[in-house]
This record gives sequence, C-alpha cells and structure tokens, in this order.
Amino acid sequence: MNSFSYLEYAELVQNIIASRQYMDFSEVKRDTRDFIILRHDVEFSIERAHKMAILESMLGIRSSYLFQVRNDAYNLFSTRNIQAVQSIHQLGHYIGLHVHLGMLESKDQLQNFIIQDVEMMEKMLRIPIDRFSYHRPSKAILSLRLKIRGLINTYDDLYFEFRENDVFDDLTIKYIADSRHQWKYGYPDRTMIKSQPKIQLLIHPDEWSIPGYDSKKNFQMLRHEKKIEFINTLKTECDHFDQSTQFNGGR
Repeated sequence: MNSFSYLEYAELVQNIIASRQYMDFSEVKRDTRDFIILRHDVEFSIERAHKMAILESMLGIRSSYLFQVRNDAYNLFSTRNIQAVQSIHQLGHYIGLHVHLGMLESKDQLQNFIIQDVEMMEKMLRIPIDRFSYHRPSKAILSLRLKIRGLINTYDDLYFEFRENDVFDDLTIKYIADSRHQWKYGYPDRTMIKSQPKIQLLIHPDEWSIPGYDSKKNFQMLRHEKKIEFINTLKTECDHFDQSTQFNGGR
C-alpha cells in the first residue's frame, strides 16, 4: 500500500468508524469523554478536496472542509470551484473558512476579519458557514482562544489543547496532522486511536491521491494538475489560444 494513497486513507477512515468515537465538532460537549473529530484544511487543490469528499461519502463518513478566500493557489469563487464546494456540501459534509492571516493588521481586528470572510463565503457559495480554522497560526493567535457566536473555532479548548511551553507529552486532546507530508504527532492507526480518548485529526486533501506519492512527486503532480487546469481555462476563455504552445520553453 502506497503512503498517502486513497487506499491508505480508506483504511484510516475505517479505523475511525470502527472506534465508535467519531463525531462532528458540533456534537462535542464539555462532558464528552471520548471523541475523534476530523477536519480538512484545503491549501492548494479544491479538485482533490472534492475527490476526497466523494471517497468519504462512499465510506459513510461526513467531515469538515475548510477553504481559504485569500489564496494564491485557487480561486474559491470561480464557477467551477463554487460548483465543487456545493457538491461537497450536498454530499453531507460541513463547509468552513480556513483563515489566512497574512493580511491581518492587528489581533484586535481578528474577529471582524473572520466574520467578513465568512459572510463573503456564504454570499458567494450560498452555503451556511459555521466553522473556521487558522492557517499556520502563531502562539499569539492561539492564545486568544477566540470565540465568535454562531461559529465553531476548531482550535477552541473543546477540541484542541494549546500549550505555551511546547510540552505535549500529557495532552488530554491528541492532535494528529499530516502537515508537510509527514505525521509529526503520531499516526492514526488502531493502536493510536485506542490509546487516546480525545483526538482531533487534520488531513490535507492536497497531500493525498489515488496512487499515493512521496512529497517531491506529490508537488510535481500538483503543479501538473494546475498546469492542465490553466490550459483548459485558456481554451475556454480565449478562442485565439494556440494549443501547440509549450509552457516549458515554448513561445
């Protein structure tokens, strides 16, 4: 089985389902003793997010897909991507905002910054947005423990245990992520799941594919997929586009 393949991901999902601990963020309460919650931060590819959402639906699981509106890799509000996100929602998944903090001028503006982006998403996607996650948050941002009425903060202390001192050995909520194509905080196999009563699992759809790739090959394939997407856009939008043009050294 190749690492970061859909076959591997299907096994992970089956392990989660078998644990009988799986639930949505909205179902976790102060007195909840055991849970596994799952979210997807979409960094580069809405197309891959859509494929993963379809796979999860086939496996009988609903999860959270969080998208950026301040992103150089994709246009969330293109016609194609709006349709893809609406399809993910129609499959039963939850849609949220992945907050890119690059244009935030002050921590004091954070709440309004998030609310503004959520309102934009709801208007353009015509989908209710009830949750958000941060993109590469600093300790200063996490320490705010921001609460916004009507929105789930995936870094709320119900689901995530913030430590200022970087000591994570005795966490009561286990955080597992596939960031940078690595499992730095442990691997969510059955042994890990059984040993941890509370788990938040972050999966980036951009890292996963049908065959499974190592990190270098995955970036190469993402670049190729984006190139094909751009060429198809040119074909659609420009009747004078020369299809023989070669992007790697052509005119």
